[in-house]
Amino acid sequence: MREDDEVAAGSGAARDERDRDPSRVLALTDAVFAIIITLLVLDIHVPELSAHETLQSAISALRPSFTSFVLAFIVAAMQWVGHRDLFTLIRYTDRGIVWLNLLGLFTVCLLPFGAALLARYHSNPQALRLFGLIVMATALARTAIWAYATHRPSLVHEPLDRASIRSGLALSAFPVLIYVIAFAIAKISPQACLILYLSAPVLYFIAITLLRWLAPRTSAERYFT
Repeated sequence: MREDDEVAAGSGAARDERDRDPSRVLALTDAVFAIIITLLVLDIHVPELSAHETLQSAISALRPSFTSFVLAFIVAAMQWVGHRDLFTLIRYTDRGIVWLNLLGLFTVCLLPFGAALLARYHSNPQALRLFGLIVMATALARTAIWAYATHRPSLVHEPLDRASIRSGLALSAFPVLIYVIAFAIAKISPQACLILYLSAPVLYFIAITLLRWLAPRTSAERYFT
């Protein structure tokens, strides 16, 4: 091989390495999450007191806004932490992961709208169900990235065995089950629906703990906080 051919091959390999580098995907994702978390808190306003209103009653009126903020913040935090953990597995990206990541960001970007809707119509089943669809979509997007990456050994640091891939799929999709139940009972009991949304992170971490206890040989749980 001639010297100029070697240089061309080397530059092509370097360009391919840059194309597959996940750093830009991570930078964009972190920036979007930072903006989303900031937008969530903007819906909580300092109350202006009327002539015969006390500060305590005005603050009590903010409870739906604060509850929806906490709920949406928890979902955003779970998704960011999950994304961080997932990308410790991923060594290289391709077009598929890039577009799936953008799909995930699209679903997370809807959280401020869902939180604002829930703050204003917290007892309305339609508002609760719309919020449920948004959080379901965030969990499904993460599940899609896991399924895509783990079935392509060239993209990950260490290929996982089938048991670990299945365990990871189950863990990633587990919040969807909780959201589906909450969605189903929104008309029957809006309060129970809201409680289920809030309890999803606790149930999720219980599921991870159970996996570590019941299936200690699988390595999937190390990619899930």
